[in-house]
Amino acid sequence: MLTSLRQGRVASLRVTVACARSLDDVPHDVYLLDLAPAGDAPAEGGRFDEVSLLECLEPVLDAAGGPPSWVVDVARSHRSDRDGLGEAHLSILLAMDENAPLAHPVRDLTRVVQLAFAALARTSRATERALSRGDAISGAWAAVAHAFPGVDPKDLYLTDEEHHETEGRWSVGLAQPAAMRYQVQLGFVPQVPTSAHVHRMPLGEVVDSVGS
Repeated sequence: MLTSLRQGRVASLRVTVACARSLDDVPHDVYLLDLAPAGDAPAEGGRFDEVSLLECLEPVLDAAGGPPSWVVDVARSHRSDRDGLGEAHLSILLAMDENAPLAHPVRDLTRVVQLAFAALARTSRATERALSRGDAISGAWAAVAHAFPGVDPKDLYLTDEEHHETEGRWSVGLAQPAAMRYQVQLGFVPQVPTSAHVHRMPLGEVVDSVGS
């Protein structure tokens, strides 16, 4: 057991960056990235190194303005029936614009997160398969459920969908009746279909899916 833990090999890694007005608020934007860390052989997974991951994500903290309030959560689990191969997650919650009026637009970190996630994706085994419509719709539901655990996926309904084929990206709108809307960009990092951006907004707010 100790050998497996010391080796720190993981087959999957989920990275989450969430942005909220304060550490106690519900995030308005959540960015997700699923990786398959590369090792010497596909079945071996890759070594989990949280320091190198955080170094890739450091520009995101810089872009949030300083000194930002943040919470970092890092965890991994290993199973003996998988030869010690593990699963890991790393999440960062950023509190931004804490002192700004509520009417003030929140800072958009999408571009800087794209760049950071693209750098992280280069350390992972590539996913060749493009997103199908079914993948995109189910992926949008799953992304909202992960980003906002308090939301029951059964309460969501599909409002719109758009396939940006040349970019390999899907834009999917989901909503809760008389509550919130969630605009989900699947593949928001170019050539990385396992990336997603969930934007939470009031039901009446309109968002440009092309520019997100």
